[in-house]
Amino acid sequence: MRSAALAVGLALFMAPAGLRAQATVQDLQGAWRVTEVFASAPGSRAITSPQPSLLLFTGRYYSYTLITGDQPRPDLPRRAATAAELLRVWNPFSANAGTFEIEGSTMTRRPIVAKSPDAMAPGAFNEYTFRLSADTLWVTAVRTEAGPAIGPATFKYERLR
Repeated sequence: MRSAALAVGLALFMAPAGLRAQATVQDLQGAWRVTEVFASAPGSRAITSPQPSLLLFTGRYYSYTLITGDQPRPDLPRRAATAAELLRVWNPFSANAGTFEIEGSTMTRRPIVAKSPDAMAPGAFNEYTFRLSADTLWVTAVRTEAGPAIGPATFKYERLR
């Protein structure tokens, strides 16, 4: 009996801490920038100096722009660019915006507009696991409408003030 009362007391004491650890939509509100990218695919490496990015959460909407990699994109030539030059400039650029929802430590984003037409097709979604600690957010892709993420990277974000 005594141990049961102790367990109940401990559970009641720990419950508020557990509830605060659960991130809410309001906890994510604001602007975030990528500070590191941790790759899980074989042969890939962590990016400790990523290029500029911006992830915004407001209400139930999100928007992100991201330059993948750790090197600046080349400038476009002043003349008409070749297909290869356009690819080098635009391939490492990713952007989309839409709605998001949170359930536990899972975030689901549903793009409304995106650089890639496939990303904004009807039924398209991106599911992530995430962890929030103060002004640091870690996000890892889990799956899309096409299936599980293969070799997903974890993005570490810092809140912008």
